[in-house]
Amino acid sequence: MLLGFPTNETFFMVCFSFAEGPLAWALIVWRCSLVFSSVDKTVSVFIHLLPGLVFFTIWWWDPVFFGAMHPEGTPERASWPYVENQSYLWKWLFFVPLAAYFFWQVLYYLIVEVLRRQRLLRDPEVMTSYRELSKKAKKANNMWWRLSGLLGDQNRLLMFILLQAIFTVATTALTVPIFLSYKLHMVYQILKVSASVWNGGDFLLEVMPRQVILKEKKKSETRDVTEQQHENPLQENSMKTPQ
Repeated sequence: MLLGFPTNETFFMVCFSFAEGPLAWALIVWRCSLVFSSVDKTVSVFIHLLPGLVFFTIWWWDPVFFGAMHPEGTPERASWPYVENQSYLWKWLFFVPLAAYFFWQVLYYLIVEVLRRQRLLRDPEVMTSYRELSKKAKKANNMWWRLSGLLGDQNRLLMFILLQAIFTVATTALTVPIFLSYKLHMVYQILKVSASVWNGGDFLLEVMPRQVILKEKKKSETRDVTEQQHENPLQENSMKTPQ
């Protein structure tokens, strides 16, 4: 989208907030794992990681792009985007992105949970963001699963929406100091990549072996049950055979 509006300052700031706000923080909060043997996990990490890296490169390291923000004939300015005051910064990095998010959230809820509710009830295999995230949280039995159950299982969706709203407000607010500091932005990039690699290593060294052990245990139990089922008829026949 920035290719179509390369000199639009406010649009750049809004997209920066989306890329380095909730989208990027999901890598850390939801423990996305960089596991190259899993296409789903790798794609998920790239979706959350790459937009922020692109904006980091454009914002701090790309002199060609930066030069495009100062077309000939325009007055020289000390920085781009031009920040008139703190309220201008908060408006385009926090309030406008947040308004767009809440509009999307309301629209998503109406379409998925109201208009398509019967379709979802008929087919539990259809994945929504709530079903996917709650499934992961329940499987891990982590803090998010316990928090979403504070008002009971029947209100988990409501709690999920509330937690998602708090998460979005907090991570969107953090884009303001990140936008202003190169060092902080650099640390943030390192944190995102490190978290993804660490979670990937944890999955390969801890989670995957446990899954293999459980799978083999289930196979063994199934095999034992099958053998017992075969043995029982033979024992019954031997008991019925006249001596």
